[in-house]
Amino acid sequence: MNADAEEAGRRLGLDERAQAWLDEAAAVEAPGGGPEVAPPSRAREALAPLGPARADEDAIAALWPDGSWPEELMWVVGRMYARLAGDLAEDRPQWRDWPVLVHSADARVRCAMPVALTAAVPLVLAEHARWGVPASVSAATLADVGRHLAQTRAMFGRVGLETAAWAALHFRCGLYELGRLQYEPNRVRTDAAVRWYAPQETLEPELARGAPVLRLHIPADGPLAPERVDASLARARGFFADCFGADYPIASCSSWLLDPQLAAYLPEASNILAFQRRFTLVEEDAPGDEDVFRFVFGMPAVDVDRAPRRSRLERAAVEHLRAGRHWRVRTGWLRL
Repeated sequence: MNADAEEAGRRLGLDERAQAWLDEAAAVEAPGGGPEVAPPSRAREALAPLGPARADEDAIAALWPDGSWPEELMWVVGRMYARLAGDLAEDRPQWRDWPVLVHSADARVRCAMPVALTAAVPLVLAEHARWGVPASVSAATLADVGRHLAQTRAMFGRVGLETAAWAALHFRCGLYELGRLQYEPNRVRTDAAVRWYAPQETLEPELARGAPVLRLHIPADGPLAPERVDASLARARGFFADCFGADYPIASCSSWLLDPQLAAYLPEASNILAFQRRFTLVEEDAPGDEDVFRFVFGMPAVDVDRAPRRSRLERAAVEHLRAGRHWRVRTGWLRL
């Protein structure tokens, strides 16, 4: 155990998971000697690329490091920055778990990750520029952090970033937002393709193990209007070919939105069902009740008694569970 990490974790009251992450991050070298955290007078300017809602901007700016933050908390910010910079420098960085600090009683601890992200913005923008990523794509991609700050506030009633691991994906150039959808360059990593609902001849070579695939994600950005989805999908393959010289003929998506059970509750003309019809589903699935409550209701856990029923989708989500059934996360693919 690194002594600095152990002391910081103890003084800040971090849980075992956060402590283990911090101990590992203690060994990472930060470029240029560490983060350059903006002074309080420039806090809002520093936060702007993250796209925070006004409530989150106000809260974080009011808590901004001003010399009163404990030394060990600033050390944690430095470790977060070092990890972000180290992952960005890797050729093929892997998904990495990050500590969830949203339950900390100290609001400054909950703001450590947003502060570290602001310090890392110049690194990400420089990397984007090196690859020729348009400034509009950079801006849209980084501003997704603001959605997750707002989601954290809605779910927990406090400032923070529960989804730090998700935000870190953007900051290691592992995801790009192109209009309505987001794309994560990846590869088919399992042999599950042999169980996909498609003729065997369509599975090679596009869907073979190791084949390039764009994992498609759906930000909380209003309705899934077909024309916006069309426009995004039409950009994806060309964007990655132009900027990175890589061809991604296939996109995949894993989401509760692909659960065919939704067809029993939604009208045929719904945007969600139109989105589903774009994909060929695979056989495997995963539990989806918690995802539905997180993304439909903004609730961190399943609670049918507290869930509102204002819309057709909200009513469907609750009625389905009350009938003894469960939602599933389904995976599908489409050609770009």
